[in-house]
Amino acid sequence: MLIHSGRPNRRAGAARLAPRTDDPAAMLEDRARRLAQTSAEPTSGSLSEMLVFRLRDELCAVEPPRLRSVQWARDVTRLPCAPAYVAGLLNVRGDIVTVLDLGVAIGLAAAAAPVAGAPVLLADAPQGQVGLLVDEVIGVQRLALDDLTPPLSAGAFVRGVAQARIVVLDLERLLGEGRFEVSEDVV
Repeated sequence: MLIHSGRPNRRAGAARLAPRTDDPAAMLEDRARRLAQTSAEPTSGSLSEMLVFRLRDELCAVEPPRLRSVQWARDVTRLPCAPAYVAGLLNVRGDIVTVLDLGVAIGLAAAAAPVAGAPVLLADAPQGQVGLLVDEVIGVQRLALDDLTPPLSAGAFVRGVAQARIVVLDLERLLGEGRFEVSEDVV
């Protein structure tokens, strides 16, 4: 229900609002006419909800259905002799999860030791559940994936750039079979 206060409405789309009328039939007819008009805005089919987060100085995004949850990194156990992209191990409700430093995994500079309380995105990988350490979770935004700009650097796991600043990652390719496997024989 729209309440008209007599003050100008500064919200987007306020120009489309009709003046208040006491005739319910006229009000309903006007409302039906406005709803029947096609919108110039993109349809919801071309927009996808993406989880946006910060990695170092970059904004990145992934599709939320690929994620299980966001866990806060408390007591990440570092592993000696592990590759640089392995931040450590995390106990998530009794399950031991390998945490990858997502920044290092995609070629950004290494961060210092994981900060207590840093967000970890829990995702399913072919090898099992994995944690992706990020610097900050910004939130969920709707992005037009049909209008992505090609990335400047060649990364098979980068789908493109949205809004000229958000790097959209492809988690399936990033966490693909064998990409993060470490197999060393102890002699």
